[in-house]
Amino acid sequence: MNLDFRLIRKLSGVMCLVVGGAMVPCAVIAIACGEQAEERIFGLLVLALAAAGLGLFLPARLTTHQIKMREGFFIVAWCWIFMSALGALPYFIGGHLPNFIDAFFESVSNITTTGANVIPDLAALPASMLFWRALLNWMGGLGILLFAISVLPALGIGTANLANAETAGSSIEKYRLRISENAKMVYLIYVGLSAVEFMLLLLGGLSPFDAIVNTFSSISNCGISNYPEGIGHFRSVSVEIIIAVFCIVGAMNFSTLQLLARRRIREFFRDPEIRIYLFMIALVFVVITASLCVSGIYGGFTETIRRSFLQAFSFASTAGYSVTDYNGWPSFCKIFLFFVAFVGGCSASTSGGIKISRLAVIAKLIRRNIYKRLHPNAVVAIKVGGNTIPEEKVANISVFVIVYMLIFVFGTVLLSIEGHDLETTAGSVIAALSNTGLGFGGTGFGSDFDVFSHAGRLLLTLLMLIGRLEIFAIVMMFTPTFWKGDR
Repeated sequence: MNLDFRLIRKLSGVMCLVVGGAMVPCAVIAIACGEQAEERIFGLLVLALAAAGLGLFLPARLTTHQIKMREGFFIVAWCWIFMSALGALPYFIGGHLPNFIDAFFESVSNITTTGANVIPDLAALPASMLFWRALLNWMGGLGILLFAISVLPALGIGTANLANAETAGSSIEKYRLRISENAKMVYLIYVGLSAVEFMLLLLGGLSPFDAIVNTFSSISNCGISNYPEGIGHFRSVSVEIIIAVFCIVGAMNFSTLQLLARRRIREFFRDPEIRIYLFMIALVFVVITASLCVSGIYGGFTETIRRSFLQAFSFASTAGYSVTDYNGWPSFCKIFLFFVAFVGGCSASTSGGIKISRLAVIAKLIRRNIYKRLHPNAVVAIKVGGNTIPEEKVANISVFVIVYMLIFVFGTVLLSIEGHDLETTAGSVIAALSNTGLGFGGTGFGSDFDVFSHAGRLLLTLLMLIGRLEIFAIVMMFTPTFWKGDR
């Protein structure tokens, strides 16, 4: 495969400039808080990345040519890996993590909005580093939307809103215009929602620093906090509800959220993906609440509702907030949480998982196959939201789900070499692959991923990237055919 290394150099320069620019507010916070070590680290990194970015960007002159399919996949994977490596530098240079593997794990966890933690003492982390951690979440969420709205459709592997599956531009120019306008609107919604949540958290009694950190983490569905106890530190029902609502909104299709911005409320709630997603959250909440009431784990009904709702939204949005010790819940409840972590939220959102849109198609496919057992000669189209899904798209979605499940099984088998129990092993794999960041057993409530060896953490890091980049952008790199030919 012939790669245009000038393009890769230019994009690498852009990544250096973006990450270096993002470190400027961290340096300001370090100065304001009197954190001299972090002040030097962020200051030097800003200068170094600015110089490196300009050095890579300016000399690279590009020739006008169409990016080929293999080039596109490679560039996408390279940008995420390279940005994660840059994001790991403050953790490693500052000595907050003992080696670069752990620093890279933490950075990938932040940028992919997984939220899996290996920092041994979160309470000892300086304010500037806590802000850097949250800022990576927010930037990662924005990058995820860019990836889902603009890049994936161009590579032919996107899962666009199924309600609009038949709408497509008749020319390349119209397609590019639609993508550009769509991306701009999505960015405005993302920034606008962040601003609204920040103001609501301030009104809820949080300090500006706590409000901005938790805003960045929740709208991106990363689920981290600047306190070891998580959002439970605030002891506030209103704060928990605000964060829960914005996690749920962040897991909705941002292209569909444009309907709300344009006051087309009825069309928004007619969208099949939104309806299935809201139904799934309601179902999980009701089932878990009923099970917890029967088991009598919590004293009162109000407390049971509060705990079940917060944990249900946390898994359904793949935010991964740990608000109660669900490891002690009945197995019935944990199976439901495991399932919704697999499914995840909507397509073109900041959530992870297989996505509602794909599961809707798979459910219709199963239903059609059962029907054709009784009526072999019938011709039945797969329809979601009244729109017919092309057979090629149905096949692609089926392959995606099968590969997703195979990666889960293969990852669980590999990680089992570590010697942990099945609940911890399988829970950690799905936590990484679905970008939930919250496992079961040894990586569940109050636990970190430092229970695994460096090899195990590298495997989980790879799974986080695979899950976030919709599997094929990374998996294809491991196939011999990807590196052959000139397509």
